[in-house]
Amino acid sequence: MAKPQFTAGNGLVLDIYARVSRVGDERQRSTGGQVDDCTVRVQDLGATVGQVHVDDGRSAWNPRVRRPKWDALMARLESGETGGVVVFDMARFSRRPIEGERLILAAERGLVVLDSEGEYDLETANGRKTFRDQLNAAAYESDRLSSRVKRGKRVKVARGESNHTHRPYGYEKDGITVRESEAAIVREMVARVLDKHADIEAKAAAAGGDTTAGVKEDAVGYKAIAVDLNRRGITTRTGSAWSGEKVKLVVLNPRYAGFVTHHGEIVTAMANANPLITPEQWERLCLLRDTTRVGRPASAVYLCSGLVHCGLCGRGLTGRPQYGRTYPDGEVRRRYWCQKRQTGGGCNRISIDARTLDKEVGALVVATLSDPRHADALIAAANDLAKRRRPIADALAEARETATVMSARLGNGEISLDRYDTVMAGVDARIAKLEAELDALDAEYDVDDSPAVRAESAQAWAAQWADAGIADKRAMIKRALRGSRLVVGPATTAGPRFDPSRIRLVDKTTRRPGAQDGPGPDVTGEAGTGAGDGVSVA
Repeated sequence: MAKPQFTAGNGLVLDIYARVSRVGDERQRSTGGQVDDCTVRVQDLGATVGQVHVDDGRSAWNPRVRRPKWDALMARLESGETGGVVVFDMARFSRRPIEGERLILAAERGLVVLDSEGEYDLETANGRKTFRDQLNAAAYESDRLSSRVKRGKRVKVARGESNHTHRPYGYEKDGITVRESEAAIVREMVARVLDKHADIEAKAAAAGGDTTAGVKEDAVGYKAIAVDLNRRGITTRTGSAWSGEKVKLVVLNPRYAGFVTHHGEIVTAMANANPLITPEQWERLCLLRDTTRVGRPASAVYLCSGLVHCGLCGRGLTGRPQYGRTYPDGEVRRRYWCQKRQTGGGCNRISIDARTLDKEVGALVVATLSDPRHADALIAAANDLAKRRRPIADALAEARETATVMSARLGNGEISLDRYDTVMAGVDARIAKLEAELDALDAEYDVDDSPAVRAESAQAWAAQWADAGIADKRAMIKRALRGSRLVVGPATTAGPRFDPSRIRLVDKTTRRPGAQDGPGPDVTGEAGTGAGDGVSVA
């Protein structure tokens, strides 16, 4: 296949990708240095730099870590907006073979893939093998490093040493030296929680109630403490605002009582510890933790709660009923709205009918997941390809190893040339056959984007959506929104007519709007009038 002409003027356009796992790690080439090297590489080829994508402090091995710039790069490669990519080395691009298979699928159009030392021709069997070998080596290195780190942490725990990764709030980087400005806040949090709990017990005793019964989590005052700390300008270790959940995590952290934990379990007392709270306080906290009733679980009624965001301030929308108003079938009307929160955030200016939004989101999910070009289709194809390739690739590696061994034996004089030729005739034929099988297998994986395939896929996804429960539908929404965020804007029309343009997808890497970024009427009383929702107000 000939290389396509992705050009700017008369030159090839190549994007650059750079990454480091941890910002400030002097053992790694800085992203600035990587970009400089890649820029020179592009210039040496007489090509033009397209877009530069940099992921600072992002692991390429951990599947739970999102790399927004890598996602943007792959979108450009798969859509044909760029002619290829240049990286400092393949370990910067990825340490997961499945991501490499995604690039191989995209490269069927003919992409230029280079690192600082060479080019990978992903249209040939040898080029794909070299590329896969590089990614497999990077994955192996990461796996070994992960095993050593986990083993090292277990050893430190057994010795009673802190195994923290980030600086604990209230301590310096060593996890031992107390940072008094923060330690005072930890002690204050603990004292306020325990005082509140004691007050609740005293009131229950005075009223003749059961003082051993658990109290509700929100009654303990975590949110109230967070609101007060934010009002006073006191931030977390990372400089962000406090929330009730963050306060709870600090208050119930065994570290502050001088204990070492591993996978959430207390293992032993910490050596040379400087605890911030007393053993008596920790015992009272443990009693509180074991008897506290958590809040009610998320309602199954609201499909999109937390998955769609306000188009004015960027906060997640939550659902609530509108008592006194009903749908034509008699069910209580429900709305999603941007709730103003105690701990900050939420503009109270966006709302939308729940049924309307659920219907629109369902159609969007089906359309997205049924598109053969969607990342889910590519990943599924890559998984299937890797599964079918593995036995053939293993057999090919074995045959090549046999050829290497026979060559060594001939060189050492252990066998005659005639004997070597007799054996190698079969080995060479087997190698050629296996390589042809791999090439044929790779050639199968074109993504069919025909209207017939789209229609068939859409019917299947629509049926799956209709049969799914709330949990499965929420999982499907998350898959469809990979790399994107769903936002709802203010109503644009008066009356019951719904304007679909209110709902739009934006890239997750774009800046979230602030509450001051756009005007909008306050949502008051019944969470809006229903204007622009596409439903009549009953």
